[in-house]
Amino acid sequence: MAECYLDILAETIRNNWDQPALTDFYLTEDGTAQDTSRGNHYTYGEMYEEIVRVANLLTNLGLQKGDHIAICGANSAHWVIAYLAIAKIQGVSVTVMHSLQPEEIARLIEFSDAKAIFADSEIWEELREQSLPQIESIIALDNWDVLFGEKQIKNQNSKIKNGEYGFDIVEADSLAMICFTSGSTGNAKGVMLPYRSISANIIFLYSELKAYNRENIISILPIAHIYGIYNEILRPLCLGTNVHIIRSVLNITTIIKCYQLIKPIYAVVVPAILEALVNRSNSLDDLYSFIKSALGGRIDEMSIGGAGMSLTLEEKLLGSRLPIAKGYGMTECGPLISVATYRNNSMRLGSVGFVLPSLILKIAPNGEILVKGDNVMLGYYKDPGATAAKIDQDGWLHTGDKGHLDEDGYLYVEGRLEQDIIVLPNGENIRPDNIESLINALPEVKESIVLAREGRLVAIVVPNHQSPITNADLRRSILRMINPQLPLFSQLYDVEITDQPLQRTEKQTLKRYLYK
Repeated sequence: MAECYLDILAETIRNNWDQPALTDFYLTEDGTAQDTSRGNHYTYGEMYEEIVRVANLLTNLGLQKGDHIAICGANSAHWVIAYLAIAKIQGVSVTVMHSLQPEEIARLIEFSDAKAIFADSEIWEELREQSLPQIESIIALDNWDVLFGEKQIKNQNSKIKNGEYGFDIVEADSLAMICFTSGSTGNAKGVMLPYRSISANIIFLYSELKAYNRENIISILPIAHIYGIYNEILRPLCLGTNVHIIRSVLNITTIIKCYQLIKPIYAVVVPAILEALVNRSNSLDDLYSFIKSALGGRIDEMSIGGAGMSLTLEEKLLGSRLPIAKGYGMTECGPLISVATYRNNSMRLGSVGFVLPSLILKIAPNGEILVKGDNVMLGYYKDPGATAAKIDQDGWLHTGDKGHLDEDGYLYVEGRLEQDIIVLPNGENIRPDNIESLINALPEVKESIVLAREGRLVAIVVPNHQSPITNADLRRSILRMINPQLPLFSQLYDVEITDQPLQRTEKQTLKRYLYK
C-alpha cells in the first residue's frame, strides 16, 4: 500500500485548518433555510482538536490499541469524530446501525467483543435493559459524557502545538473496522476491513477529485455502512470538502431542499432519488436541466450507487448528458470493485466500468466474478468457515455475482448466482428478479417478490394504493399480463396480495431468506 488515508487526512487538515469540515445540517421548521441554532459545526482544525480530546478520553478510560469500540447512533458530526478518535488510538471501530432493534444492537455489540460504545443517549436508554457484560464504558455521542463507566475522566487540554499533530503509522493489514453486512441472506456477518482496503478505495480517483477542495457535499446515506462512510465522509474529508450531515427527516422533498440550500458540486445519489426526479420532470428532453436545478444547480458529478439501477433509468440519464459515475462493489471490498465515469469515457449502458487498479478480476468457469487485491477484507469476524467459503486458498474473493467482461475490459454484472436462483423440480433455473422487474413495472404494483412453493412459482405483491383496482382484479391482471411474457416453465402459478411492506435490509435489498 503506497499511502494510508490517515496520512492524506492529516495533510488535508494542515492545509485547511480554518476551513469548514463538518456541519450538522437541520432545516428550519418551514423548510426554507438551515437552522443554525442546532447541531455541531467544525472547521478542520476544530475537528482535529476534538478528535484528540475524544482520543484522550478513550485512553483515560483504559482503552488502547487493538481494542474494539462500537459506534451506534444517527449520522452526525460527533459520529465521525468518534470514528476518527478510535483510529487516533489505533482501536478498531465497530459500526452498528442505530435503526436496528435494541436486541439486535446488543447482539452485534456482544458478538464484536467491543469494550466500549459511543451511542446516542436514546440508544443507551434502549440498551439499558440488554445484557452487555463485556462493556466497560458507554459514551454519549451527543456530548461525550460518560454514561456508564467507573473511571473518572480528567479534563484534557486539546491545544495542538504547531506541527505536533497527525496519526500514528499503521500497518496496511491491521484491522481498522468491523462493519456488518446488511443480512439479505440471513444473519449479518462482521466484515473485517484493514487499513489497506479503506486506503485503496480513497486513493482511487483522489487526485482527479482534488478540485472539490473547499466545496460542499451532502451526507444522507447511513455512515454505519461502508458505502456511506467511504463516499460521504472519509473520501470527502480527505479532499478538504465541507460535509453537511443532514439531520432532518429524509424524504424526497427535504432532500431536494437541502441540495438547493447547500448547492454541492459533487453528489452521491441513490437510484431511488433519481427515479423520483425523473418521474417529476415534465420532459425527458430537458432532464439535464431539471435534475441539475433540483440538486442545487452546481452539480459537476453525480456518483450513483448503493443499490442497483434499472437499464431504463440508466438509458435516460446517459441520454440526458448528466455527468454521472456508477460502480459495483460490496462491503467485503470496502466497498469498490469497479467504476465507470464520464471523466474517462468508461460509460457504457449496462456496464459497471473497469476494475480498480488496486484489484485484479477474473470470471470463473461458472460465470462468477472473482477479485483479489488491496480492497479485499481480512475475513468475517469469528467465522472462519464463512471466510473460507468466501476467500479461497489462492486469495480470490468470490463475490457471489455472475458477470462477464467484454472485449474492451468493461465489466457487466448479471445478478446473483445460487442465492437468488430458484431451481424447480424439473431442473429449470429461474431468476426471480427478472420476473419481479416485469411485475414491478405495472402501475398498480408497488413491489413484489417471487418464490417457489411446492415446486411452483408464486408472487407476493404489495399493491400501489393510489390505484383503484381491487386485490382480486389485481391478482387476475398480473397473471394475465405477466405470464404471456414468460417461458412456459417460468410462469406464475399464483399471486398473493399483501398490504405489509416487504422486508428489506438497510440497503433496500430484499431479505429473500424470510420468504422461503
